[in-house]
Amino acid sequence: MDPNAYSDLAAARGDFKAAVESWSRRLPALGGLQDRLREELGYRDYEIETPIVYNRALDDLGPPSSPRWIVIADNPGKNEQKAANNRYLVGQAGKLAAEFFERRLGRDFRRDAVIINKTPIHSPKTAELSKLLRMDSSGGLRAVFDESQKFMAGLALRFHRALGLPVWISGKSGLSPKGIFSTWFGEFRRLFSEAGAMEEVFVFSHFSMNRFSIELGEKADPGKPLEEELLRIGRENRLAVFGA
Repeated sequence: MDPNAYSDLAAARGDFKAAVESWSRRLPALGGLQDRLREELGYRDYEIETPIVYNRALDDLGPPSSPRWIVIADNPGKNEQKAANNRYLVGQAGKLAAEFFERRLGRDFRRDAVIINKTPIHSPKTAELSKLLRMDSSGGLRAVFDESQKFMAGLALRFHRALGLPVWISGKSGLSPKGIFSTWFGEFRRLFSEAGAMEEVFVFSHFSMNRFSIELGEKADPGKPLEEELLRIGRENRLAVFGA
């Protein structure tokens, strides 16, 4: 990795870590809310350990690293928030992603992808973020949730500028002016459009429930190179989602 690129990456990574620490201090009761949500939804298979999750896999990136993609998922789930992990896409969706990258692309997902989320706030499933937000009557969680989405959109651009890598967005649901990630959607579209970087953005169905592979099977021409078809599908989805 170029020294300047690594310097920019390290600065962005440090700001992300500091932001997570700041948000965690501002929301000391978040873990209790998440625990209530977990109980109400009947999740008995895990405990709340990290309410707001910094991706420690970013700390593994160093000057010798040569990643090939920036991958943006949704938010940390059950496995991601475990203190022993604190890494993104390490649950079932992450296993499917790693299998696809190795089997179909011949790549090591953990080595070749820089993974971030649309927000670092944990919920058992992304669809349950809305219920978590409604549980907080103070409005403090909503404020941090929106702030975190803007930050993460900016982090995506900082990583893109530092590393010059294509950006793969995993997960189309919630990407609209009225979706759960509406704040991220608006900020990401504004930042990447102003930077003239939308051509480097590719949008796909989420890896969870094998939706990524299902979409690929439905849309890809088996007679053409896989990576070319991935780029075509990602561009078509970007146009449908972002209009650019």
